[in-house]
Amino acid sequence: MAREYLGHILRDRLDEKIVPSRTALLVVDMQNDFVHDDGHCAKSFGLPMVSGFQSVIGPIAQLVDTARAADVQVIYTKVVQLPDGSLASPLWLADNLRYGFEPLQCMQGTWGWEILDDLAPQPGDLVVEKTRRSAFQGTNLENLLRARGIESLVATGVAGSGCVLSTVRDAIERDYFTIVPKDCIADNNAELTRACYPAFQALLAPEDFTTLADVAAVWQKQPAADAA
Repeated sequence: MAREYLGHILRDRLDEKIVPSRTALLVVDMQNDFVHDDGHCAKSFGLPMVSGFQSVIGPIAQLVDTARAADVQVIYTKVVQLPDGSLASPLWLADNLRYGFEPLQCMQGTWGWEILDDLAPQPGDLVVEKTRRSAFQGTNLENLLRARGIESLVATGVAGSGCVLSTVRDAIERDYFTIVPKDCIADNNAELTRACYPAFQALLAPEDFTTLADVAAVWQKQPAADAA
């Protein structure tokens, strides 16, 4: 059970942290330009570049369906850029170019900027546009969460070592219980995905770096009492 310490309620179990009424499922950057065979990444670097990203489409779709059925708020993030570079910065552009990745992806209003059809937002879902790795940087995400009484985030998406990790770090610094199902995050391939796991293990409590099955099992038990 949740315990009290110095006047604060500490939640030690996963089921205490991801009560649907105060939890949001965050789907990070599952956009055509990053993940689709015909997107910018695949066309620039070949299909192996996106094989890891594509491996989590099914697991994330399953978790999104489970979340909606349990009335968990689903929130999508989308990278957005403009052709004139006015949403970028010298550092942002140089960082992309350093890896040989010309930052022409996710131009606002294009097909590549859209969320994959397999994960398309539905009525009641929220979409947050972002211009940097973290979903909190320069966005209204925190306002949306606070307005809905959200205390916990379940983070999924791509890239595990980039935008997901940056968002998780910022969520923790903002005092959100933050949970990451390891089979719902990915880097470009399986080896890189496994390589990002230690960073999450260092940040999160053991029960918070978990699996799709464990998160779904909690939500499928609903309706459940909102334990303190």
